Amino acid sequence: MTAHDSERASDPPPPPPLPARFYESPPVILGGMLLWAVGAGVAAAVVMVTGSGFGPADGAGAWFWTCIAGVGVGLFGAAVFSAQRAAARRGDRSAQRGVEPR
Repeated sequence: MTAHDSERASDPPPPPPLPARFYESPPVILGGMLLWAVGAGVAAAVVMVTGSGFGPADGAGAWFWTCIAGVGVGLFGAAVFSAQRAAARRGDRSAQRGVEPR
């Protein structure tokens, strides 16, 4: 028995599989969009309370537009994901694999 064999014998068991909510894409996409939307609301509230303005150079205004861009990217990602999932359901050859619901 070599030192390498004894290391293998003491390897910990593999971790349990992740719950579906952690690897399914729609909840992750929607959760991310929700966080960006909440951030936009907070930034808008800060801008309105402080009166700093919504310009990109105005502190909280820059955060507001960053959050709006995050929501927009999330919407684009959701549209692409939905199109890929629909193509996979139809059986298109060009569709990505592994996007079907489990």
